[in-house]
Amino acid sequence: MSGNIQDVFGDRDPERAEIDRHYGTVTISADEVTAGTYGTWTITYTVGQFGLDDGAKLKVSTNQTSDWGRPQFEDPRSANYCSVATDGDAIVEGRFDRRYQNPRPWNDNVIVDIYDGYLGEGETITITFGDTSGGSLGHRIQSFPEAAFNFLFQVDMQGTGDYLLLEALDYEVVAGDPTALEARAPSDADPGESIDVGLRAVDYYGNTASEYEGRLEVSVTGAGEREGDNDGGDGVDATVSSPVDVDESVSSIPVAFDSPGIFRVTVTDPDRGWEATSNPVRCDPDARRRLYWGDIHGQSGKTVGTGSIDEYFRFAREDALLDFSSHCANDFQVDEFYWREIKDAVERYHEPGEHVTLLANEWSANTVSGGDHNVYYRHTDEPLVASGSWQDGDGFRKHEGTYPIEALYDRYEGRDDVLIVPHQGGRPARLRDPDRDAIDADRTTLVEINSIWGVFEWFGQEAIERGYRVGFVCSSDDHTGRLGAARPTNHFEVDETASLQAADFNVSGGLMAASLSDLSRDELWDAMTERRVYGTTGERILLETALEDASMGESTTIDAGTTALSFGVEVHGTAPIARVNLFDGSERVDTTDLTDGEHLLEFTWSGARSKNRHKVQDASGGLSLSAGRIVDATAFGFDHPEQGLTGQTATTLEWDSTISGNYQGVRLALEAPEDAKVTYSVPFLSETVALGSLGDETIIDAGGVDRQLAIRRVGEATARDVTLEFDLSATDSGDHAYYVRVVQTDGEMAWSSPIYATLE
Repeated sequence: MSGNIQDVFGDRDPERAEIDRHYGTVTISADEVTAGTYGTWTITYTVGQFGLDDGAKLKVSTNQTSDWGRPQFEDPRSANYCSVATDGDAIVEGRFDRRYQNPRPWNDNVIVDIYDGYLGEGETITITFGDTSGGSLGHRIQSFPEAAFNFLFQVDMQGTGDYLLLEALDYEVVAGDPTALEARAPSDADPGESIDVGLRAVDYYGNTASEYEGRLEVSVTGAGEREGDNDGGDGVDATVSSPVDVDESVSSIPVAFDSPGIFRVTVTDPDRGWEATSNPVRCDPDARRRLYWGDIHGQSGKTVGTGSIDEYFRFAREDALLDFSSHCANDFQVDEFYWREIKDAVERYHEPGEHVTLLANEWSANTVSGGDHNVYYRHTDEPLVASGSWQDGDGFRKHEGTYPIEALYDRYEGRDDVLIVPHQGGRPARLRDPDRDAIDADRTTLVEINSIWGVFEWFGQEAIERGYRVGFVCSSDDHTGRLGAARPTNHFEVDETASLQAADFNVSGGLMAASLSDLSRDELWDAMTERRVYGTTGERILLETALEDASMGESTTIDAGTTALSFGVEVHGTAPIARVNLFDGSERVDTTDLTDGEHLLEFTWSGARSKNRHKVQDASGGLSLSAGRIVDATAFGFDHPEQGLTGQTATTLEWDSTISGNYQGVRLALEAPEDAKVTYSVPFLSETVALGSLGDETIIDAGGVDRQLAIRRVGEATARDVTLEFDLSATDSGDHAYYVRVVQTDGEMAWSSPIYATLE
C-alpha cells in the first residue's frame, strides 16, 4: 500500500552496519519545525564504499499531499531556494520534479544529478532546503501539523535508474502559537440542561494551537421566551460561570439555558483582544429530534492523507468536536490488512451518545467507469469491495475489482445496509447516462455538493434534473489530519494548462447536519436514507424547511389548487444572513434579500475552471472606478488567510483569489456619480458597467462551470435569526424539488436537502 514506506520500497537488509558501509549514511539537521513558517534544514549524505559514479543520482521524495513550498534551484533571493554542494570532485546539481518514478503519494521529488566526476567513500553531498545565504526567506513549511513528515532518501549509485531506499528521514511539524479562538456548541439543548461549549485555540492556519492559557470572560446572548435575572448577561436567562481559566488549547465551558429560545455563547480573551461566538443553540423542550454535526469523508496517511488513523479519529472527536465521522480510503490502495485496521478503528472510536462512526471506503474507479463514490456500511463486518487494486495488486491483475459503477450497484442490489454517495473529487463521479438504467435510488439517497475540492451545487441540480430524489450533504475529503475542521492548503501553482495542477484544495471543508432522535449509528443511518440531512461550507448554521406537512428531505403530494401554498424557511446563522435563494431543481425561482437598503455595491464572483480533477480557477484581479471614490471595501468568502484584498486606492481595488465553485467578493461604499463606470477584470472576465445601468441584481455569465459575476445593490445585513416564506401558489402542477441556499455576509453557505413535491 502506497502510504506505507516499507510496502512501497521494500524491506531493507537488517544488517544496518553493512548497509552503512557499502551504501553510505544520511542525516537530517532538524527534528521539529513550525507549520506555515520559513525554515532552513540540511540533508547530508556521506558516500559509502560502493561510491557514486559519474551519472549517479540521488532522490528525496515527499508526500504530494503536503503544501510545503516547492523547492527551487534557480533564484537564491526567492523563497524555497534549495542548494546542493559536495566536498568531492564532481558537479552536483539539483532540480524539482513531480511524479518522478514514484507511486503516489511520494510524488514530490528533489533529484540530484552527479556528473563530470565521481565521489568516493567518506565524501559528502549536502542539500540545503531554505538556503538563506543569497537573501531567501527560507523554505516554507507545510501549513498543517504532522507527527512525522517523511523524506525518503533514495540512491542510484551507478546511474541505472534503479533506486534503493536508503533512509526514511523525518521531522515533526508542530502547530504555531495561538492567534484566535473558536467556540462550538451543541445545536440543541433542553431548558436547564448543562451543555459543554467547546473552545479551541487556533494558529494562523486554523490548526489547534501548540499551547494556550488565558482567563476568559463568558456571556450569553439570545432571544429567550421569558426574562429574568441571570448570570449570562444581556437579560438572557442562563447559567454560566465567568471568568473561566483555561490552560489547554482545547477545553470546554459548561452553560445552561433556563428558558426556551435561540442562544449564542461569546467567549472573550480580554488580554489578547480575542472574541469567539458560538454557533446558535436551540433550546426547545418540545423538539422531537436534535441536530448533530459530522464529517463523513476523509482519509489518513496510509493512502493519500497524513497521520495515523487514530490521530484522524481523535482530531475529529476531540478537536473538531464532531458528533459523527467516517474514514474513506481510496480502495485501490487498501489491502485486507489495512481494511481490518480501518474496521478496528471505526469500532474503537464508536461511542453511542458521544461520537458515532461509520465504516466506509472510497470506491475510486476511473471516471469513465463511474468516478469516485463513497460506500457506507451500516455494520462493521463488511468485506471490502474495491473498484480495482492498481497500487495493491500484482502485474496484470491490477485491474481486478468491481467496476464499472453498474457492477457496484448490482453487487449491493436489495441491500438496505449500504449507501453509495457520489462526489466530485480526483475522479469526478458521473451519474448514469440518461439513456441507461437509473441509479439505484435505494442506495444513492445523497450526493455531495461541497468539499475541500470546491462547491458543486450543479451536481445536485444535475441529479434532480435526471429524476433522482437525493439529499444534499457537504464534507471535507480531508487529507491533512483535520477532519471536521479542514482548511485550504497553501497554493503554489495555478496554471490553466498544467497537466499536474497542484492547487486543488482551495476551500475549507464542509459539514453535514443530521436530524436525529438520538446519537446512534442506526438513527444516523435512517437520517441518511430518509434525507433528514443538509450541508454547510463549514459553519454550524441551523436550517429548517417545510412545505405543507412535509419537512426537509421528504416527498409529498399536494393539491395544486391550494390557494395559500408556501415554502417555509427558518435559519439561525453564525453571521448575519445576506439572502436566501429558493430553487426548484436547477432553476432559481425566488430570492429574499435580507439586507437593509441599497447603499452598497456588491461584486460576487463564483464558478470553477472544470468539472474534472483540476477545478481551481484563478480569479485574481481587480476593479477600477472612472469617477468618484471608493470610501470603503469589505472582502468576503476568502477562506485562505493569505488571499483577499491586496491593494486599494481611492479608485482601484486589487485582490488575490482562486475559486472552485465557491463564492468570493467585495462590498463597496462609493461616492460616485451615476454615470461613473466600474471596470472589473479577472483572467476569465473583463467587464465595464455604468453605475446608473445597474438594477438590484445584474448577473454576467463568464462560461466554464457556472462562472459568473453578480453585481448587487445591497445594504447592511444584521439579522442572524430569520423566518420567512416563499409564495408557491402559482406553481404549475407536476414534480418539483424545492431547496434553499442560505448565504451569510461572510460568504458561508448552507443548502437544505430538497423537499420533493408532486402537485396534482
